Amino acid sequence: MFKERSPEEIYDDLVEKGMYEEANIDKDEIQKIKRLATEDYEYGKMLRSTKTPNWRVIFNIHYDSLRELCDLLMVFKKQKTSNHQGLFAFITINYPELELDWHFFDTIRKARNQNKYMGLDISKEMWKDVEFHMDVYIKSINKEIERLLKY
Repeated sequence: MFKERSPEEIYDDLVEKGMYEEANIDKDEIQKIKRLATEDYEYGKMLRSTKTPNWRVIFNIHYDSLRELCDLLMVFKKQKTSNHQGLFAFITINYPELELDWHFFDTIRKARNQNKYMGLDISKEMWKDVEFHMDVYIKSINKEIERLLKY
């Protein structure tokens, strides 16, 4: 069994491998991407109340919205990465005031990867396990981006 690595271990490993790149802050671009991610999130929320919700689709919309918002948050530290695990490690380490749970990020990343690369579906139970944190994190990261855009 593999020992779960800490965000610091992930971060250090990816820094060593050159997986983080310099990014420029373009506030107009940030606002546009933030708006799209928020629209997707709102659409995903609406899908939850349909008669026959597809939990996989709902999960993936929320995951992508959260990841995109995290990407934007990372840009405020003038960094970017295409590695989701590295992204979540970076956000957890660099925004301690948001009190984001590394274990939650790693759980949803693994569920997404198992769905995308191994064909495992997302059940209603799996969605219900992450729904609350997904909503809280999307809202709090959105709020932090708003705050940072004002400077």
